[in-house]
Amino acid sequence: MTERFSLPPEGALSADQRAVFDAIKAGPRGTVPRIFHLLLESPDLAALVQELGAFCRYRTGLPPHLSELAILVVAQHWEAAYEWRIHTGEARKAGVPEASIAAIEAGRRPDFRDAESALIYDFATTFFRQNDVSDALFEGAVARFGRRAVIELAAILGYYSMLAIAIRIFRLSPEP
Repeated sequence: MTERFSLPPEGALSADQRAVFDAIKAGPRGTVPRIFHLLLESPDLAALVQELGAFCRYRTGLPPHLSELAILVVAQHWEAAYEWRIHTGEARKAGVPEASIAAIEAGRRPDFRDAESALIYDFATTFFRQNDVSDALFEGAVARFGRRAVIELAAILGYYSMLAIAIRIFRLSPEP
């Protein structure tokens, strides 16, 4: 399938786009991923999305390996190859085992070494399969991580789903 997007030259950005571009580049990402080049077509949206994304990726109550595990579940659910490619690398850096990454990619439940990873995986995959989580699963997540972190987990699932939808609609291919 043909991408429905092409990167605009940096010199062609409007003042509003440039301000958001520079803010993203100066932030914790240190770069401007292609998805944000797409979102720059709506600078106000791009600014809000990048702020929410920086929170969801870097400042939730979940440790990075659990956040990245949840993001991989989202990318696999939406078959968002662009998102998958970026976050498999991030998941590896955060300590998600290669066997877990391979299992998620294949649509299988990994054999987790720790209960926290299993809980995050079960919570996210159950939500995407059923559009809900059972009371027992919800209560288990709250007992282990706290309500605030479960709210933040829901935000991670929603935020990365939003990106995955845009990725699918505009057919962004994985970055090299």
